[in-house]
Amino acid sequence: MKKIYMHYDMDAFFASVEQRENPELRGIPIAVGHGIVTTASYEARKFGVKSAMPVAAAKKLCPHLKLVPVRKNYYGKVGREIQQLILKITDKCEFASIDEGYIEITEFVKNRDEKYIERFVEGFRKHIYKNIRLTCSVGIGFSKVSAKIASDINKPNSYFIFRNREHFLSYIMDKNLSIIPGIGKKTRELLGLFNIRTVSELYKIEKKELVKKFGSNRGEYLYNVIRGQQFSEIDNNRKRQSYAHEVTFNQSMNDIFALEEELREQSEKLSYRLKEYGEFGKTVTLKIRYANFLTYTRAKTLKNPTNKTEEILNAAMENFRNLKKKDEVRLIGIQVSSITKSNIVQLTFNDMEKHD
Repeated sequence: MKKIYMHYDMDAFFASVEQRENPELRGIPIAVGHGIVTTASYEARKFGVKSAMPVAAAKKLCPHLKLVPVRKNYYGKVGREIQQLILKITDKCEFASIDEGYIEITEFVKNRDEKYIERFVEGFRKHIYKNIRLTCSVGIGFSKVSAKIASDINKPNSYFIFRNREHFLSYIMDKNLSIIPGIGKKTRELLGLFNIRTVSELYKIEKKELVKKFGSNRGEYLYNVIRGQQFSEIDNNRKRQSYAHEVTFNQSMNDIFALEEELREQSEKLSYRLKEYGEFGKTVTLKIRYANFLTYTRAKTLKNPTNKTEEILNAAMENFRNLKKKDEVRLIGIQVSSITKSNIVQLTFNDMEKHD
């Protein structure tokens, strides 16, 4: 039996939580962040305010923008409440982050009638709103990729259903490649060198050419995903090899203090994710990309694995301060890798001799 997948995505999650908590923020343009916009409400997005935009630039677009401090621990709490609601429905779910995830709903819509699927989707969205008082957008597809694309089509607070593979292909064919999950900016830039910018243009390229240019795994993914042939199962027990967070700025960032504040926010977010799963990381890698598209990474391996904000931040800041160039930044991010379930490091023979 072919499977049916649903992708849910909470609408402007951080901003919506703040508007839920404070009636004075409802219906007005707000941005959650400090120095850099983390999330903008839909009222603010109408003015062009976007995530990863410097607050100063956002206020030029929207002078009456209300800035709200970030409360990531609280957002994490709300996110876990949403996840617990879903787990009461089914364990066939995979949480991509605190505000989005995938659910296999095949067992709930066995007759595959579209009206029946619509009733399930509406019931799910009402269930979330009734218990959490937040709206979400939902996508239905024959794969996780198609479901994720569908959830973006009628945002916010609605849904879209891909009836089948043919429906999916007809929708994506004339779109820019940015619509496809897993085809990031760097890949699009490389494809752009060959004048490939839309799905239809990529569709014309043979698999062997893509494998030659991008390698076996990446090339096959590019070939399969735009043909609706990329499938992966719901994985609710996958072991993470790393955690990462990065932002791409809409314009070159030259404010070193704003960059340092962004690194602090990323360290807090990574610390939260590690603690949520009871994990620790030993290697902290800084990633930075400049306006000329040159990208650099700097890694630091800690003596002991950690999930503490300050220890992640200190390692990232050490990497950052060692950079010669700290202006004209277009992207900055942190990755924590070498993930373990314990922060206890086994002593070597030499270590034990030192403690005798």
